[in-house]
Amino acid sequence: MVEQLRKKAEGKTLMGKGRVQLSSEGRYRRIRLVLIYVLVANVAVAAGKGVVGWQAGSLAMVADAFHSLMDGASNVIGLIGITLAARPYDRDHSYGHAKFETFASIGIVVLLLVTAYEIGMGVLERLASDSPQEPEITMLAFVVMGVTIVVNIAVSSYERRQGQKLSSTFLVADSRHTLSDVGVSLSVVAGLVAVRLGYPEIDALVGGAIAIVIAYAAFKIMKEASYILLDRAALDPAEVESVCMGIGTPGLQGCHRVRTRGSEAGYWIDLHLVVDPEMSTRESHRIAFLVELRLKQFFGRNTDTVIHIEPGSPGGGRSEKGD
Repeated sequence: MVEQLRKKAEGKTLMGKGRVQLSSEGRYRRIRLVLIYVLVANVAVAAGKGVVGWQAGSLAMVADAFHSLMDGASNVIGLIGITLAARPYDRDHSYGHAKFETFASIGIVVLLLVTAYEIGMGVLERLASDSPQEPEITMLAFVVMGVTIVVNIAVSSYERRQGQKLSSTFLVADSRHTLSDVGVSLSVVAGLVAVRLGYPEIDALVGGAIAIVIAYAAFKIMKEASYILLDRAALDPAEVESVCMGIGTPGLQGCHRVRTRGSEAGYWIDLHLVVDPEMSTRESHRIAFLVELRLKQFFGRNTDTVIHIEPGSPGGGRSEKGD
């Protein structure tokens, strides 16, 4: 039974469809590769919208270009964060460096808020001007926006799938950031149509709406990152207890006081196992080892478990003295 659980824990787990369990080094290498691909796409998209928007005098297009450029900047921050997170355990960081990946997400938040502020100020200046510049919208602007929308959808979908497979909170967060470009770009297209119909002030209003969308994206990313940094419970205690008791080994009487933290990239679990009070230390340790392997099988090979053994009662109940 031990060998069977060990093999399952070392292979693919039962934690979700499509997820791939790799070594820590392999996982971070794959994440870096994904970020490089996405970075190239984001820079190309930002350059296209920025050049054409600047020539046309469209504040909305230029704002959208900065939005895309922030996607590229977040990829750079992600590469730095992932490189730091990939460092192995050391004496000063006994739990590893995985939270650097989450700190990188906060870097995205800062960039988003700065971008939203700059765009908002540009909108206010144009609306307050006595002789605002009127955009000159050509068919090229519509073509560029159409191409960038398709690219953004493809990039966001690819990054989200890879983030789920690799259990990367950063990739999933960044894919949502990239996807927000699609809605923003559609609003820009609507604004360009309004300008062509004789309503140039709509261009500035669309730019303001983009600033609000960017700020909201920053709020969502910060909220999710805080869950990990503040060690919010990562798993349902009842589910963990069920997994532990599922080994069906005689002498195991219960599981309680379950505490969890971390993310899909790696969970830390503390729990108490109640065993037969007549059980030997060797047998208690064997049961704890089986539980560790089963938890890795269900929640991923990077699951780290600390188990406290406490005596139950001859009748199979939980000890009243256990804590």
